[in-house]
Amino acid sequence: METHQITAEIPNAYYDTFVKMFDGMGIKYRERSVKPRAKAKQEPEPDSKEYIMRSILRGMEEVRLWEEGKLELKDAKELLNEL
Repeated sequence: METHQITAEIPNAYYDTFVKMFDGMGIKYRERSVKPRAKAKQEPEPDSKEYIMRSILRGMEEVRLWEEGKLELKDAKELLNEL
């Protein structure tokens, strides 16, 4: 009989159900614990102190890059023309 292999991460709440189902169907399985995945970091709210601090730090980084000649900034006329 041809077989296929599947890898799945099963939440603890459903683990016993899957084990019983696999046993009942005669499916061989191998147990292995996995570490929880890190949650994606979300942007802070626009009115929070963290958001304001990040914005200031990004602006300071842009000024540093401009001073080093690594970033070209637009003048006010260019910016207004885009609007």
